[in-house]
Amino acid sequence: MMAASLAETNGDYYNTNGTQNGSLKPLLELYVKASGIDSRRIGACIFCQEFWMELYALYEVGVVRVEVKTVNVNSEVFKRNFLGAQPPIMIEEEKGMTYSDNREIEGRIFHLAKEFRVALFEKDLLVEKSIQNIYRNFKVFLRAKVDHDKVKRQPTTIEGLPPQIQASHNKLVEQLSAVDQLLAERKSRYLLGNSMTEYDCELLPRLHHMRIVGRYLLNFDIPHNLIYLWNYILTGYRTAAFIESCPADQDILHHYKEQLNIFTNQRETLQAPTKTHTLPEDVLNDIRRHGLDN
Repeated sequence: MMAASLAETNGDYYNTNGTQNGSLKPLLELYVKASGIDSRRIGACIFCQEFWMELYALYEVGVVRVEVKTVNVNSEVFKRNFLGAQPPIMIEEEKGMTYSDNREIEGRIFHLAKEFRVALFEKDLLVEKSIQNIYRNFKVFLRAKVDHDKVKRQPTTIEGLPPQIQASHNKLVEQLSAVDQLLAERKSRYLLGNSMTEYDCELLPRLHHMRIVGRYLLNFDIPHNLIYLWNYILTGYRTAAFIESCPADQDILHHYKEQLNIFTNQRETLQAPTKTHTLPEDVLNDIRRHGLDN
């Protein structure tokens, strides 16, 4: 681990060392949002994890050096150094470049992948269509159900929700089922094949958030009959890029509770951090019965 270059930051350091084509490999520093509970832990910023996974893919094949640092966005040091920008932020000191816009970060990672011939950004219109708006529709369902439960002052079953909120739930399940069908047809570990691409870096963190937030705030779970989708999630839980970049369950929940103005009691903030990287037993049994867990 390398010490962070800014005060009030903490970093995880991945150093591939060595050279590429006779020159030092590019060093990319990724600043990610810290947990709202403990600034020494990574927070639940979706885009931070997405870019971290993409950079890890480049690091893993030995073409870049990567340093990841958590930052407390409320600290005066962070505000002074980054002039109001919000994580994720990527710095490439050799080029004197700071990328503070998501499109700029994605663009730089894309060009590095292309330069070193890493198949991270292969295009597939069917996959794009299948995963498009899944997370957005989850957020619509989340907001609507949480607001409804606040009025009722108790959790409501899916069957007991008003038709409009049930419709948002059904739309989400339909989209998840479409991805399950796509994976069933392709019989692949990831969305495009047996190697992780940008689509997986986008979808896997969002599916994980749905699991954690769904369980604790919505009385919702990804339908257990979608075994190809669950097997895909299991693949994520066995992928180094996902494991390294995944925040704790408590930090994911805290992130959404802040967004939804839900009170977090002190006992929750004092819990030891845990990460749910296992599947429900009945789902795992079905996966094994179908011979998917290879």
